Amino acid sequence: MRFFAAATALILTASAQLQQTTPTFRSTTRLVELSVTALDKDGKGITDLAQKEFTVLENGEPRAIAIFRFEGATPAELKEAPAASLPAGVFTNSVEFTPGPVRNITALVIDELNTAPQDSMRVRAMVTRYLKALTPQTRMAVYHMSRKLTVLHDFTDDFESLRARVQKSALALPLQHEGDFDRSVIEAEQLVNMFAGDPQMQAMMEEVMRNQLEVEMMMDAAARRRRLDLTLVTMEALGRHLEGIPGRKSLIWISGGISIISVTGAMGFGPRGGIESYEDKIRRTSQRLAQQGVVLYIVDAKGLTLPNWMSASSPGAMPVRGRGRFEPQQDAVNMSTDPFPAMNLMASTTGGRFLHNTNDLLAGFSRAAADLRGSYTLGFYATEEPDRKWHKVSVRVSRKGVNVRHRQGYLAELPAGNRGEWTPESWNAVISNPIGSTAVLVTASAVALKESGNVRIALRLEPSSLHFRKDGNFLQADIQITVADKPVGGAARRHTESASVRLEAAKWAAAARGGLAWGREWKPLEEAVMARVIVRDMTTGRYGTLDVPLKKIPVQ
Repeated sequence: MRFFAAATALILTASAQLQQTTPTFRSTTRLVELSVTALDKDGKGITDLAQKEFTVLENGEPRAIAIFRFEGATPAELKEAPAASLPAGVFTNSVEFTPGPVRNITALVIDELNTAPQDSMRVRAMVTRYLKALTPQTRMAVYHMSRKLTVLHDFTDDFESLRARVQKSALALPLQHEGDFDRSVIEAEQLVNMFAGDPQMQAMMEEVMRNQLEVEMMMDAAARRRRLDLTLVTMEALGRHLEGIPGRKSLIWISGGISIISVTGAMGFGPRGGIESYEDKIRRTSQRLAQQGVVLYIVDAKGLTLPNWMSASSPGAMPVRGRGRFEPQQDAVNMSTDPFPAMNLMASTTGGRFLHNTNDLLAGFSRAAADLRGSYTLGFYATEEPDRKWHKVSVRVSRKGVNVRHRQGYLAELPAGNRGEWTPESWNAVISNPIGSTAVLVTASAVALKESGNVRIALRLEPSSLHFRKDGNFLQADIQITVADKPVGGAARRHTESASVRLEAAKWAAAARGGLAWGREWKPLEEAVMARVIVRDMTTGRYGTLDVPLKKIPVQ
């Protein structure tokens, strides 16, 4: 490959059609995007709201709306309004020039880490049936959570392949089974009652069984804690996986759930008593997912269930409430295993929903689809210094009868620093993913050179979509640029180079108007039909993709 221009701070004069207005640079300026769902009293999406009807408040203070998009258009509606045309040989990932479906995506997490095996089998059967009914325009990804997160299939519209992956994946057992505490209580009561004629022996046996039950509680609490920690780590990893994809990420999470509190002993009292709250951990993970644009639709995998002691396999009847010897321990376990507080917190923080007490385990899909119909993207610029705190955000609509749902805030934080090199698996996932990214805006001008058979491409990068740090009187951004040839049904070939873009702060306005230039000349694989350009911001980890159909490049 031969490069005719390195990634530099040169200014590339762009077509007037592609000029964009860029705000004056400030080192603290950060664009905050919110995915907002507007619903009527019947829960149906409202599709005709105007920007002037919205008000955005950050910590109670109004913010000017800098970005406004309606995201709820159906594929049929989008066909009626095709993307704006571009000159021959010019390609861009800018939304107004990009045809195709809306940017919102849906992913499914089958959680077998926190779900009983009997429930997992039912979940898989229902998911397989659901995948048969998806419309052709839908693109989905399916993930499997057990001891680690597995990508069963990244985003695709090949539902036959999705079904096959779900059916072939091995059924995983939870990290550690908890005991059936209701059964243990019933058996303990029965054993103590056997000594009803000997009060002294009965009292001694009651103490023995109480100690045994509380040891069981401590073991179960430790198992739940391990699963909770692994679940939060896994969800954050999934959030990072989805972060580079712009727009709303509806994540359907079918799970038995995690708990927000652990109570042992007699409601926290006694030698084995204790109370441990996981609320801060769960809230931090929820806020991180919200920051990444993930909206959680959590479905309780247990559905409508009867208590264990009412099932046909129960060894006996539970004592009447208020008369049981081990009722404090039983109450502690019920509190510790209740998923509602934790799952409701996670869903509400991200602007989603927790769906429970229903045997329709696919309710998350229908609810997400209904919410998506009334989906809008609102953006505002936060100009204060990052304080690493959670800033509360609220959205109001002036029209009466409109209910809005959205993430509850954003983290005002500095970028995490250089995210390091991607693994080959990471590159392959981005190259093959049919869902592109506009997190970094890219425009390309390409020509095919007749004599050599090479392709020459000149890129224009939008500076405002990259993170620049101050270095004296200069601004600097670290990026990676990849061009990958994509044959049909074959492995892609890619070339990647890293570069630092360095600008004088005084020349920011000129760079914002003209863009940052970079170029490459190469000979594509003979069987390649597409080239995917990937521009990755090394500081934030965000990336943009641009697909260039090789047959549409004019010959020179």
